[in-house]
Amino acid sequence: MQSKKVYAELNAFMGKLRDTSVHDMMANMQAGLDYQSEKIRILEEKLSALTGREHPELNDDDRRRLARRAHAMNTSLLEVVENDWEPETVLGWYRDLIAAKYTPANRGRGGRSPFSQEIIEILLKMAERNPNWGYLRLSNYMKYIGHSMCEKTVRRILNSYGIYPRNDDRQHSWNVFFESHKEVMAACDFATYELATENGLQREHILFFENIATREVWCGGIAHEPDSNWMAQVARNQTDAIDGRLNGMRYIIHDRDPLFQGRFTEYLKGAGCRTKMTPPRTPEMNGYIESFIRTIRRECLDHLILTSERQLRYVVDQYLIYYNRERPHSGLGGGVIRPWPQDEDGEVTEFSRLGGLLVSYRKVKRAS
Repeated sequence: MQSKKVYAELNAFMGKLRDTSVHDMMANMQAGLDYQSEKIRILEEKLSALTGREHPELNDDDRRRLARRAHAMNTSLLEVVENDWEPETVLGWYRDLIAAKYTPANRGRGGRSPFSQEIIEILLKMAERNPNWGYLRLSNYMKYIGHSMCEKTVRRILNSYGIYPRNDDRQHSWNVFFESHKEVMAACDFATYELATENGLQREHILFFENIATREVWCGGIAHEPDSNWMAQVARNQTDAIDGRLNGMRYIIHDRDPLFQGRFTEYLKGAGCRTKMTPPRTPEMNGYIESFIRTIRRECLDHLILTSERQLRYVVDQYLIYYNRERPHSGLGGGVIRPWPQDEDGEVTEFSRLGGLLVSYRKVKRAS
């Protein structure tokens, strides 16, 4: 009886498919998918030409977004639409980054009890059915239906499942402000490094600044235990009337580290540079300087064992010369921030810093 019912439903569906309007609609949908697939292939080819990489580099957030969409498809369909990674790889991301996120072993201990999977599923369904809602509205609706969940928790849960609402009002406002003022905006943040001293590990704090418009980065200072007096001196140096690097800047972005407040803020404000703090736990809102700090760690600091602050200063200085004057940047279309002059009819010459850790190339005319 069941098989007859299934056969009847299938026959009815095929009858509808033979209808001209339904057939045309599905043909148009397939044409749209073919167009998008071809567009993606073109963009991938151009990205590969610019970066020299066969596949783009994905972070965990990127993998979550793909994995959640892949989980809704069967393996056969995934093989058809995914050209860069094996289906098992993408589905493995789902198991590692999403499905395992809220297992009992990963929920942590202490503090407030985690939300049940049932409540999380309500939030996920609400977010997927209403992609134009931001984190704040979703938080308000969860509170309205009896599950009080703050905006930061909504963001954390949705992002961990690879969901990023398109209309996050706060992010949208920040983006508008950022794009309107980036020509007169700088950013700053701390990086840390552990020196291997005779008395054990000693943590050093390195304060970096970045010109958002040009992407040039410089070091504001290095200190073992930075305090308000040290930060005030940094602010004075950066706003010096003769060679202050923040002269002409109207805004500087930083996180909510207490060191960035008090006298540091007062000195910058007196020089006409207002500070803009990012919201809590939103490093993406200061993405340029965050990206630089990850880069200097990956390309330089993580490869070295240093024993003194003097060594650290030398390494940072050498890397900044390399980063600003010798290293191509994909965000600049493969360009260099402040490139050295080249001799167009010269020979391609290799240059190295820090014992060959940092290598660059440019054309130099040989002496006759």
